[in-house]
Amino acid sequence: MKIEGSEAVPERPSVARFYVCGSQPPRLTSALFLAERIHLALVDLSDGSSIFTGCDSSRKPLQGHGHAYIFCECDPGRDERGEITNATVYARLGFGPRERAALESLSRIWGPGDLEVELGLQKLGRPEDFRGCALLGKSRSWVSRTPFLSTRHPKRTRAGAAKLDASGLQIGSPEHDLLRLLGEAGFPRPVQVERVRGTMLGGQEVPWHAFLRHRERGEGRPAADGAGYGFRIEFPEAVSGPVAAGWGAHFGMGGFEVVVPK
Repeated sequence: MKIEGSEAVPERPSVARFYVCGSQPPRLTSALFLAERIHLALVDLSDGSSIFTGCDSSRKPLQGHGHAYIFCECDPGRDERGEITNATVYARLGFGPRERAALESLSRIWGPGDLEVELGLQKLGRPEDFRGCALLGKSRSWVSRTPFLSTRHPKRTRAGAAKLDASGLQIGSPEHDLLRLLGEAGFPRPVQVERVRGTMLGGQEVPWHAFLRHRERGEGRPAADGAGYGFRIEFPEAVSGPVAAGWGAHFGMGGFEVVVPK
């Protein structure tokens, strides 16, 4: 609750989580495609709310990443083919009446390639209301669920040697860029960063290059090399999700989930 004067004012909801249904929902490898379609639908339903467009009235990009992130998820309990089972919209700035009306109206997404899915709103709330969701949990340990797309190129000297920072990481490498972007997002610097080759879908490990990594529409600076990377990271203390970074993060790329102890 926020206290204004003598009255308690409920905080705006910042999370909308949906069930994804249909005869054949897309696999998680097509998360970028479905997230982009959800984005277009919400922009239309909200009559261009800046929370969904990510731009102000003059079409200038908003600063601070307070606008909406759209994540696609694959529930391990329903992971027979690696299909998308849920979609989550998160905005740190919260959803006002205009945005809530758009979210509550969102029920169907369609597009090229016979895409047609039904969306059912599970709940509107705050991240702490969804502790059973690996995307929105709280933990020290997190692992990539969708590929991290670096925004910078690795730096080298004229002699071809890697340029290193004070910690020994190559400047501009995927690891270096991940740490930089997590810091800009307000997360503490991880104490451990380890690459992982892929994620489990349908009982098999799927490599990052199997994921769609290019947007169908929209503008913005593209990923540095187009390749996807994954990491297992550990923070010095538990942090609350969502944790996402890199190119396309607002469309579900670079998303992490809580590591479930074995």
